[in-house]
Order: sequence, then C-alpha cells, then structure tokens
Amino acid sequence: GNGERVTPRLDNGSSEAIKLQQPFKFFGRTHNQTFVNNNGHLTFTEPLSDYIPLLNSRRDIVAPLWTHLDNRHGGTISYREDTSSVVLELVTAAVIQYFTNLPLPFTATSVFVATWDSVPYSSGEGVVTFQLVLISNVVHSFILFNYGNIAETLQRWLAHYDTVDFAHSYNFSLSTASELSSNSNVNVNGRWGFHVYDGNTTKQWLHEQS
Repeated sequence: GNGERVTPRLDNGSSEAIKLQQPFKFFGRTHNQTFVNNNGHLTFTEPLSDYIPLLNSRRDIVAPLWTHLDNRHGGTISYREDTSSVVLELVTAAVIQYFTNLPLPFTATSVFVATWDSVPYSSGEGVVTFQLVLISNVVHSFILFNYGNIAETLQRWLAHYDTVDFAHSYNFSLSTASELSSNSNVNVNGRWGFHVYDGNTTKQWLHEQS
C-alpha cells in the first residue's frame, strides 16, 4: 500500500528496515531495503544513528540535512513507497523537466518519499522541514531534495550524498543551512535533483563535485 509510516520518537533513532517493492540502484549498487534515520539521512545496508555529519561515512548515504535533530520534542518523520499513477506522473514530469539531456521516453515506476516535517534541532534553535524523494524506472535512478522552512543553526550540518567507495559524492557548498531553501540546481528554489544511476556504471558523472 501507499500508507505513510513514521519513525520512532527517539533521539538518534531510525526506522526499521523498509523493504522496497522495487529495488533502487545507486551508482551501480542495487538496494532492496532502506532505513530512514531521524538525523536527516537515509541509508541502505543498516541504520545510522550518527548525528555529527561525516564527509566519508563509508556507506551509500543520501543526506538532505544531516545534523542533530530530535523528534521527541515535536515534528514528524514519515516515509512511504508510492506507486500510484498520480504520483508517478508527477515525478516523471519533474524528471523530464529537470534532466533535459535524458534519453526519452522516461517513465517513473517507483517513488520512495521520506519527509521531515517541522522537526526541531537538538539545540532548540528552531525546526526544519525537508523531503527526500527516490525516483526509479530500473534503468535510471534520481534523487530529489525538497526544502521547506530551514531554521538557522550553529550545529554542524551537511547536505550531501556519498557512496561506500567514495567514488561518487556531492556536497552542498552553502554557508548556512537556511540557504538550502533559497537555492537550487534545477531552477526551482528549495529543490535539488541528481541523476544517480543510468544503467552504465562507466559513465563520467559530470554533475558531481568532491
């Protein structure tokens, strides 16, 4: 089903292992499960409780906002895998709009959405709202980061993705976390998109920076 599930209200907590109806390919590795971790990241092989962000965490990781968050004090962290035609049409249109050099036709067959809704920083400085979307049609995989209101923080934070072998990574080079909402790499403020698998592991991933 497409029901929304929530992660436990637990400091440094994570979801249980989420079995994906359709495997997600991330730079050549195929993942059949994922974990939504409360501190702003998603991992595939095991949960991750770390709240201090690491550039090289030695795992496949997608981290829209890796920092110390505490859902015991408010907000909701939820997730769902969606195969409804309405949502698939929506993300298909977004991918075609953002990735103009894609060999068409592209049609999404699976979407996984994780949402951090008004979750407070551990420091009490404010709350953050953001979303991570995994999009796939087996041959191509994409990730979208959607940022709503992101309060300023003095906590260490990181927005990035990385692979277990460090071969593919992208680190957002912004000076404050709140700038995630007012910047973009796809010309839509607060939205970032990345093509993370194209069926050809030898391709040069030109959009990356180390």
